[in-house]
Amino acid sequence: MIGSHLAEELLKRGYQITGIDNLSYGRLDNLKQVSVNPNFQFYKVDILDLDTLKILSRDCWAIIHLAAVKKIAEKDVSLPTLQVNTTGTEHIFEVAKMWGARVVFASTSDVYGMSPDLPLQEDGDLLIGPSLIKRWSYAVSKLYGEQLAYGYFHDQNVPMTIIRYFGGFSPRSSFAWSGGHIPIFIRAVLLDEELIVHGDGSQTRSMGFVTDLVRGTVLAMESDRAIGQVINIGNDEELSVIETARLIHKIADTGKKLKLKLVPMDQVFGKYKDIQRRIPDLTKARTLLGYQPQIKLEEAIRLTIAEISENLRA
Repeated sequence: MIGSHLAEELLKRGYQITGIDNLSYGRLDNLKQVSVNPNFQFYKVDILDLDTLKILSRDCWAIIHLAAVKKIAEKDVSLPTLQVNTTGTEHIFEVAKMWGARVVFASTSDVYGMSPDLPLQEDGDLLIGPSLIKRWSYAVSKLYGEQLAYGYFHDQNVPMTIIRYFGGFSPRSSFAWSGGHIPIFIRAVLLDEELIVHGDGSQTRSMGFVTDLVRGTVLAMESDRAIGQVINIGNDEELSVIETARLIHKIADTGKKLKLKLVPMDQVFGKYKDIQRRIPDLTKARTLLGYQPQIKLEEAIRLTIAEISENLRA
């Protein structure tokens, strides 16, 4: 989702782009606006294929590393998350070292874990839960990726920037939980289906529109001041999950009743304790990059509802 919007923005700025994805999560349909551009080339390649990565990255001066496998439920297998997010990230830094490219590594707000120090700051302590709960595989694999980035930066002189994305969405988001709760809620409201809420819905999130995530990513890629830094990127509006569902229902104005279904946390996540509040401190992004989110949550939801509604009617 982010990659397709990012490609559009970079093409507008005159860049030549090589896109790589194994399409296990992404959809070629997301690239229909850029696939006809002669400055964009796409290859269906797995990030674990190091030999092919070496060839395709030869002429790149910057690599934006977005590839990941996100862990959702405790019943899911965790090895793909661990393998792709660690070995795949090492591959990216190996080819960057080989060809002298800089790397923008997409990490996640999940690495903050259950930290109570809000808003979450880049130099704050991280609080990860019990190691035998598989749900933590995503956070720890991304944290390991950050350590790889620091290692290649300090030991191998590979210029890099780590951006910690907070939640983001667009009309191209997946309707699976890996795409976040907002697209799922929008689709359910528009189709008059039940909205599944984990727990009582009091947990809060800070969700940004994709254009803000893209702008922060491009700023990080182009700024020499960002080299060697870890920077939060996202929206610092905070809203509970259940209030988000109600806001979506209000904006959609379908004339239908909101159908909420509360599912106990342990039925989905086992002994994993959900992170209750997640809000970024964006001071560093503002200071280093001049970054400021421009799309308010309510407007982002309106834009997404409008396009998803049109797609559902098509």
